[in-house]
Amino acid sequence: MEFKILYGKESKEDLTPDYKTATKFGSFRIGKNAIYFPALFAGTKYIPLDVINGAWVRKSTLSIKGCCAGQIPVFVLHISCENDQSHNITIDREKDAKQALKLIKEYRPNIASTPEELVATK
Repeated sequence: MEFKILYGKESKEDLTPDYKTATKFGSFRIGKNAIYFPALFAGTKYIPLDVINGAWVRKSTLSIKGCCAGQIPVFVLHISCENDQSHNITIDREKDAKQALKLIKEYRPNIASTPEELVATK
């Protein structure tokens, strides 16, 4: 399996075992070493957990078009990384968003839990 890094330094170890045992949340997975996302064409993209310095969940909406033209409530798992890089993961269910955040915090207990905490650490 081919892995492509999104942020941080490329891992020198084989990520396949971590990927296979990672907890799946919809289209992404959280392992002990990284958060994994499907790549557009082939392989898997990842963010190493050791570059994450903050993570939190916020409520949002997703605008839909068509006959109803309404908005669907969603939850965004915000991942803040080194060098002011960030990644947002849209999740349908609040329960899944909170579980994903809990797992990240389990592996990285000292990261910021709010944008305010993140700013205070800089």
